[in-house]
Amino acid sequence: MVFFLCVARIFSRVLPAIVLVFAAATAVAQTEWKPQRAIELVAPVTAGGGLDRPVRVLQQIWTEGRMVPVPVTVSNRPGGGQSVGLNYIHQGPGDAHRVALMSSPYLSNYITGSSKLQYSDFTNLGFLFTEYMVVSVKPDSPLRGAGDLVARMKVAPDALSTAIGTALGNTTHTSIALPFKRAGVDIRRMKNVVFSSAGQSMTAALGGHVDVVASTLSMAVPHRRNGKLRVLAITAPKRMAGELADVPTWKEQGVDVTVSNWRFITAPAGLTPAQIAWWDALFARTVKSPEWKKVLDEFYWVDEYVPSRAARKILDQESIEMREVLTDLGLAR
Repeated sequence: MVFFLCVARIFSRVLPAIVLVFAAATAVAQTEWKPQRAIELVAPVTAGGGLDRPVRVLQQIWTEGRMVPVPVTVSNRPGGGQSVGLNYIHQGPGDAHRVALMSSPYLSNYITGSSKLQYSDFTNLGFLFTEYMVVSVKPDSPLRGAGDLVARMKVAPDALSTAIGTALGNTTHTSIALPFKRAGVDIRRMKNVVFSSAGQSMTAALGGHVDVVASTLSMAVPHRRNGKLRVLAITAPKRMAGELADVPTWKEQGVDVTVSNWRFITAPAGLTPAQIAWWDALFARTVKSPEWKKVLDEFYWVDEYVPSRAARKILDQESIEMREVLTDLGLAR
């Protein structure tokens, strides 16, 4: 009898704990989420553009590594300086099966008034990586360095045409406007030629249709390697390693400025905590994979992954700083 009483007492103490564990497990099971149909990766540029390449890399890594239980497709939605792609994402509230990779127009389009949508209208999934920017010319250009470029622009800011992809006020634009401003150039008089993709702006430069091109580092490197492009300056805080060790920074050429072009993952508004957690886990796994690290090295991308929770605070600060820059450029509305 004593034995049964002891067992009864023990069971009476353990039973609530068992119930709590079972309830917690049930709650976790209920909050877990997995995609039920194909994932759509949206690139708000044409195929071959600066945001198209990393999206297709993600598709390959996720598919070949079987990181997701459903097919992964890429959807190019170019136009409006990334606004078309962002509008497409906005049209699917609560749909966790479509995400887009954005750059600075994610913030600047609202500040300049070219879009009514701002980052608070979406589910912000995090910063994926960043990339430094360069300014380049054709090999036969008389401009030999950033000093030559600045000197020419000081005399006549509209004398040289500059290729910009994909919109005024984005990082491509500010990556060359900020150094000029620091050097005393009247940046409001710059002759900017805007293209719908970074690839198109580079094609124009290679064809001699513009004098100067501002671009990401990865977009310029292949053309520099085959002798079709000369890089005058890079926006990095210090020189890069390897084959780019001979490319001087703006800072060492007398203009103290650093600009990075971040890539941000966004999704429609209304995603649940479980859906956000699934995406956080996928990207955390992706950036740790050997395949992703190899791609970072290949394209000179810099690993700066920040998950969803911390990313919102950074966006808040980035938005404030970007508004200040765009105000100086006369583009803020």
